Amino acid sequence: MRAARRATPDPLAKPEYVVVWSSHANASDENYQTTQDDSGALGQNPALFANDAQARFVPGLDGWEVLDARKHNPDGSANPGYGKVVNFVQLPLPWGVETEAHHMQYQWNDGDPLLAGGLFNDTTFIADVTNIPSVKLVNTITPLDTPGGSVPDAYDGAGHGRFIGTYMGGPNTNFAGSPGEVVAFKPDPEKGLVVASETPGGRVDATEIDNDGGVPEPCNDDEGFPENTCANPHGVQVRPDLHRMITSDYGEPRAVVTDPVKPDGGRFFRPTVRIWDTKDPDHPKLISVAHMPRGWRTPQDVSTMHLNRGIMENAKTWPRTRSFPRTLRSKGHFAGAMCGGGVFFTPDVTKLKADSSKQWNEVWDDGFSLLSARGGRLDDWIDDSGPCEGGAWTQTSRDNHWLFRIVTGQQPNQENLQNRGQPVKILYSLNIKPLIRSAQDGRVTCDLANGMDLDRDGTVDLTPQQAFTKLASGERVADCPRLLSTLIVDDTTSGGPHWGAIDNHSLTARGAPTRLVFSDYFVARSGVDGNHKMFMVDVDPHTGKLSYDETWRDEITGKLGINFNRKDWPGNPGAGFYKPHSMVWVCPPHVCPNDKPGVGSGP
Repeated sequence: MRAARRATPDPLAKPEYVVVWSSHANASDENYQTTQDDSGALGQNPALFANDAQARFVPGLDGWEVLDARKHNPDGSANPGYGKVVNFVQLPLPWGVETEAHHMQYQWNDGDPLLAGGLFNDTTFIADVTNIPSVKLVNTITPLDTPGGSVPDAYDGAGHGRFIGTYMGGPNTNFAGSPGEVVAFKPDPEKGLVVASETPGGRVDATEIDNDGGVPEPCNDDEGFPENTCANPHGVQVRPDLHRMITSDYGEPRAVVTDPVKPDGGRFFRPTVRIWDTKDPDHPKLISVAHMPRGWRTPQDVSTMHLNRGIMENAKTWPRTRSFPRTLRSKGHFAGAMCGGGVFFTPDVTKLKADSSKQWNEVWDDGFSLLSARGGRLDDWIDDSGPCEGGAWTQTSRDNHWLFRIVTGQQPNQENLQNRGQPVKILYSLNIKPLIRSAQDGRVTCDLANGMDLDRDGTVDLTPQQAFTKLASGERVADCPRLLSTLIVDDTTSGGPHWGAIDNHSLTARGAPTRLVFSDYFVARSGVDGNHKMFMVDVDPHTGKLSYDETWRDEITGKLGINFNRKDWPGNPGAGFYKPHSMVWVCPPHVCPNDKPGVGSGP
């Protein structure tokens, strides 16, 4: 007699949480648009406005919200606690107030602490989550611990328990100026992580005299204004197996937060990425800087806001491992511009040295995705000067098949002070398999900035605008990415979606993601706010199609998405409104093994 077959556990019934890093709303969040909105609300319903005023305008302590992400019970029924806030953890004074909660690591792995950056008060918080849903603060990295840099942004694992974070701003003596730096963190048995080293991202006047080690700074004096350096690292992605890290230069923070006017039409937004050797992750070494292609648009008669500036994020490809043997082999890397819409790719990060600008191709434009979502006319888009659409979070799938990217919406600037944001703000997915496969020989054909040599005979067969027209029309062009799906975000505020996190604990055997979350908030003080909601997105592991999880609803309003504009929180009634910026997926110890499939056989 055959033994009864054991039922496969439901992967969505395992305990799993989304930990959200957020800041308390306060009066400094007011900008041109919200002031107008508040004036209207005050006139229409003074009592309701006064009722919310305390929750919105009085500063409070920043911290974490822990949400239940277990969708099913063990018997397969729906978990009634799905999407509910199960813990609310405030930081202590003095560093827990006015942090402007920004980014954590891009994903959490079993045994990791949490790293969370405070943008405005120059702090990195280290938290222990071994007793999740409890979150315990174990260390605060203060400005005194990182005198060489300020304004921390994001973090990524560098192997052997190490992490590396980006600090966009300059030394404390030049707070929020230039150049910024990277900070290496090493494990500590009591504090989780402590500072191992600080390494400047560049040097003052590098456009004239190069960086340390003779590494060129391929931006001009205007792009590197005011210190003649573009070194303001923001996004960070590490490939420990390749001993390489890429940081993307976004902009000088002290200028970016000027509200509502953006100086010089985006002059302080940077066009560069930095390549680092991380063989010794405690002491990363700058080995190359690359200027991203300016784009397919003619530079004449457009402002700098319309070129590829503000290289906010970058995305690594993933190694093939025993757990994921079907991952497409790649040493490639992506980067994306906030302004101009450019998405860039380099085939092999290990080959980048000195000035590696020519080894990056523009392979996509956010405009293609926006055009598809909006249903507009191609001619109208081509004639448009290409405003700063706000490209942000960018990540590849574990199998290197897909790329995900968020577009926040048009950024307010000196040319559109009364801007109320783009009518369409999106999350989109791309099929990057043709590009990854083509890059095996170290070259790719797709090139929107310079045109495409389709037969590699040395002659351009498609001009940039011809290639743009074909791709925007949905045609397949060479090895360029192909649009899979767009998900429209309903938001009429000055901001929109900005950050996301793939559930790295619920991947298929191939390495395809099955769900992700994203938040709708940027930085209110910059004039780019958001609706302060967080959404769950289902990802079809066969097609890459994106759709809202309709069961992820606010426990108070019952509406789609978790709303952080609420007065009361677990254990802290009256805590007030919060602004969710970043998040990671966390499991109890040993429930979600590192770099393992999480949903059975899968596609």
